[in-house]
Amino acid sequence: MTDKEKTPHTSLTRDLQDILPQVILNNDHLIVFCSDNTGKILLWNRAAEIITGYSHDEIPDVATAFRVAYPDSTYRKIIASVRDTFRKKENKSVHYETKIKTKNGQIRYISWTIERIPETSTTPQFYVTIGTDVTHTRQSENDALLLSEFIHSSHDAIIGISPNGSILTWNSAAEDIFGYEEAESIGEPFSRHIPDDKKKFFASILRNVSEGQYFKGNIICLTKTEKQITAGIAFSPISGEDGTVDGISAIIRDMTREQSLQQTMKGYISEATMRLNHPTELVEGNIASLIERIREGGYEDEDILIELQVQQKALSQIIHNLRELSQAVIGHFKEIEKEM
Repeated sequence: MTDKEKTPHTSLTRDLQDILPQVILNNDHLIVFCSDNTGKILLWNRAAEIITGYSHDEIPDVATAFRVAYPDSTYRKIIASVRDTFRKKENKSVHYETKIKTKNGQIRYISWTIERIPETSTTPQFYVTIGTDVTHTRQSENDALLLSEFIHSSHDAIIGISPNGSILTWNSAAEDIFGYEEAESIGEPFSRHIPDDKKKFFASILRNVSEGQYFKGNIICLTKTEKQITAGIAFSPISGEDGTVDGISAIIRDMTREQSLQQTMKGYISEATMRLNHPTELVEGNIASLIERIREGGYEDEDILIELQVQQKALSQIIHNLRELSQAVIGHFKEIEKEM
């Protein structure tokens, strides 16, 4: 190859050597700073200023950077030990992740890579530190972990179902309600919890939700022991970015006990109506009749007194019945409190 043919390539290399430092300095996403063996910071790029909030003048050396980025002394010592260990070893680079505190008080998670640039005949040894802000990634992971903890600790069954009806997720409450462990449920059709005579109705609900509709209501379900329970279910479609339903979330509560309580209360109300309706009507009629006779002058004082005593006894019996009923209700709910 002739010298004339080499010239364009050499020229391009020189152009790149001139451009790259500007690219590094003006980059606003990737933190890049360089330091020498004394800890003096030689380069502090635009991204370093934007993400940390500190200018190069405010961060002249690594010690200052550590002090402001890691205000907690214990945490700072841990990070410093990682850096110092790397400097003492012969490794060319090291990778680790820390959380820093910015100038405005925000906490940011940064993934760091430190590269050792060996000493040459013309340049001393120095270190290039590159940092990537991974705060959003860590936040998403933390949110996912929090959501997972919420789902698993919920008293309601929170179940993920595919559009075709198979179970994708199964929390602890679902295990308690239906009796199946997670390993026994994942991949199985949710319809196995529906009695045969209700499967057609359930399939229509699932089809509607898969098309983007919502459902909330009570459905009879089966547990592992084939026991029937009344389940309060809320089905919601989960859509992807294109609007297609990718899955269904189901929040389920065992309403069997609640329905039992409702039936009990209805029973008490019916009993109260039956036990009190006739006596109160009778007392009301007797008093009305007594008032009419008194107006007509058909009663002596002694007769009035006797009649009032009779009605007082009737009222006392009504009050007694009310007390018995209230004690029965209170006793019943005390048993429920102990059970719960």
